[in-house]
Amino acid sequence: MRTPRMTDATIQAGATLAMLVWSLLARTVPAALAGLCIALLFPLCVRVCALLLRWLPVAAGVRPPMEAPPPQQQHELVAGCLLAAACSLTLLIYTPPSVVLAEGAALHLANLLVQFDRREGWLPNAILMPMLLCGLLAGVALGHAGSAIGGACAGWILGGAGLFGLSITRRGNFMSAADVLLLSACGAWVGLGGFWAFLLLAGCGFWVVRGLRRTTRTPMVQAAVCSATRPVWRYPSALPCAVGLLMVFLLRNIPALPYWAQFMLGG
Repeated sequence: MRTPRMTDATIQAGATLAMLVWSLLARTVPAALAGLCIALLFPLCVRVCALLLRWLPVAAGVRPPMEAPPPQQQHELVAGCLLAAACSLTLLIYTPPSVVLAEGAALHLANLLVQFDRREGWLPNAILMPMLLCGLLAGVALGHAGSAIGGACAGWILGGAGLFGLSITRRGNFMSAADVLLLSACGAWVGLGGFWAFLLLAGCGFWVVRGLRRTTRTPMVQAAVCSATRPVWRYPSALPCAVGLLMVFLLRNIPALPYWAQFMLGG
């Protein structure tokens, strides 16, 4: 008897169906419509991210065209997109649908950057700049443009200063222009009020990455992969920032949190 195999296509179909059913059970019509959008966009996001991951490095001149990615990388991409979609649906429990759609877009962009950081060892400006611009536009559309601009400026100044100090004190490659731009984009999404909690959470993530580097004694990401260039090893910044962004989104609108916690999260 042939044993059934769980493929990426099967996982995508099953997850999409489950999200559609969840959306139909939403308590309000706007929440149900937002859930349907998230569910239907999930398989599309997987395909768009796969195309960008394959061809954007070629367009940027980083490497020549390659064959299809290994199955492990495809599994990681599907898992990342599924996590972003599932967290977006979770936000619908206590967050207005318009805010959820905007924050869901930020989570998918952050997931794409995590995939780039892990596979290629660099963060493309072609993703970072739209993420920053979308964060500022979302702030304008949702009525907190000043907070978005302040968060972007704080991410650029304070985040850059923090990475510079961390690189000096810990003698590691923590800082680049792309890393600072990433912090600025995340600051635009969380706003000035939530930037301090994001900075704390992302800082804890950086510390965990450094601890793993010391424990395993292996480099985390290779930044220069060309054969004519000496490899440069750097600590990944996209994953800690994505986790910090996700935690701020999930926590800041929970009604059970005390006032001071909501204030620190920008809620």
